[in-house]
Amino acid sequence: MFLLFIILLATGLRLPGFFGNHFHADEALFASWARLIAIWRDPLLLAQAVDKPPLLFYLQALAFPMFGPVEWAARMPNMTASILLIPLTAVFSWRLFHNNFAALVTALLLATSPMAVQFSPTAFIDPLLAAFLIAALLFTAGRSRPLWSGLFFGLAVLTKYQAWLFLPLIGSLAWLASWKWDQWKNFIIGFLPLFLMLLAWQMIRSGSLNLWSAQISNYGGLRTAWSWELLPRLVGWADLWPISLGSWLMVLFFLAGCLIVWFSRPTKSDSPALADRLLTLFILGYLALHWLLAVPLWDRYLLPVMPLAAIITGRGIGIISERISWRGNRIRMLPHILLLSALLLIATFQISPALAARDGFYPVGGQRNADRGAWQVAQYLDKAPYGTVLYDHWFSWHWRYAFIDKGVYTSWFEHPAGLVEDLQVFGSTPGDRYLVLPDDQSAIPVLRSVQEANFIPLEVLHTDVRPGMILYLLEPS
Repeated sequence: MFLLFIILLATGLRLPGFFGNHFHADEALFASWARLIAIWRDPLLLAQAVDKPPLLFYLQALAFPMFGPVEWAARMPNMTASILLIPLTAVFSWRLFHNNFAALVTALLLATSPMAVQFSPTAFIDPLLAAFLIAALLFTAGRSRPLWSGLFFGLAVLTKYQAWLFLPLIGSLAWLASWKWDQWKNFIIGFLPLFLMLLAWQMIRSGSLNLWSAQISNYGGLRTAWSWELLPRLVGWADLWPISLGSWLMVLFFLAGCLIVWFSRPTKSDSPALADRLLTLFILGYLALHWLLAVPLWDRYLLPVMPLAAIITGRGIGIISERISWRGNRIRMLPHILLLSALLLIATFQISPALAARDGFYPVGGQRNADRGAWQVAQYLDKAPYGTVLYDHWFSWHWRYAFIDKGVYTSWFEHPAGLVEDLQVFGSTPGDRYLVLPDDQSAIPVLRSVQEANFIPLEVLHTDVRPGMILYLLEPS
């Protein structure tokens, strides 16, 4: 009953962003790949510089024919996975610790986490990754289902290469569950076909089995952080935790949960006794790895460990509840009253940040104006005839999605001199020529160069968001 209410609450918090938000540049890029698959123009993405495994893009490609080329169709796989993540995480918590209250606290924290709320209705990869990883962990712990564990871990690897970071945790939980060779064999049977599909897809596209070379090169190579980077990186990661859990108060609850699980004496109901410590160590190791390696400081990298952090927080509160229940046996209703009061107290602290996240208040995940008004430019040029050219330097991933089956050709220029050269060569050919610029000081040198090339930039659209963009029609003077 309580879990169903929490799921409904989570759905209500995520629906406004699901229908109202607009694409971040990365979302537009991923959705453009999905549309190329959906319209069968490039079903294997042979002509695209893809540096990720393809599962999300193929799931999005299934959604586009069903719902049409709308932004929320690209968000459908993540939205579904994020809602399912809440009961999956609660059941995982219960299977580890057999504490109903801890499982409910875990579900409530995940349902109201600002980061989870704002990432759920997006076309990023990480929400789907988190759901598959928790499913794999769920089927590893307790009464294991190794075949299903391997299957979901394979789906996670098909979603994002960072899934490999969770293999030590799966192996440790399998050790706690006393897996024998037969269980590991079933895990491999579930995992191996999916992994071979990934290898085949990569081999067809590039002729190479080096899966993550493109992603590493996009990072500029993988290296340890330099000494002068350590403090800024530590502060940057630390600043994301209140957004992840809702407030600094909930971060303190999480830290308290870590201390409680390490220093409390196991009771008979703790099964397995090492699982809480194992999750704590894994979270610490995951964070240390992302701090000490010079990977981008991106909010989305915290998303896969948010369910684990919620489990540890709920576990700490659950241990306290067990002590209260044991001491309150003489007063039959006292434990239930105290536990319900604690649940309502947590909900009270969480509701304000959750409502703010519903409206896209935090600088993470999905936001209403993440595209700076690109959808308005796309709407303005929607019926433009073939031969129309849009010059752009800043927002090309948005146009890849918006004009994939339209008459507008997007011409990317590296610098103002390149734009001038193109205008001097092709400016007199038939077809309108537009220029889109950000509504800030960076537009000034581009406009000056266009005017010096004897073209008049006529403002035809100024998006109604801040920061926004301006669309110009270029007319020969």
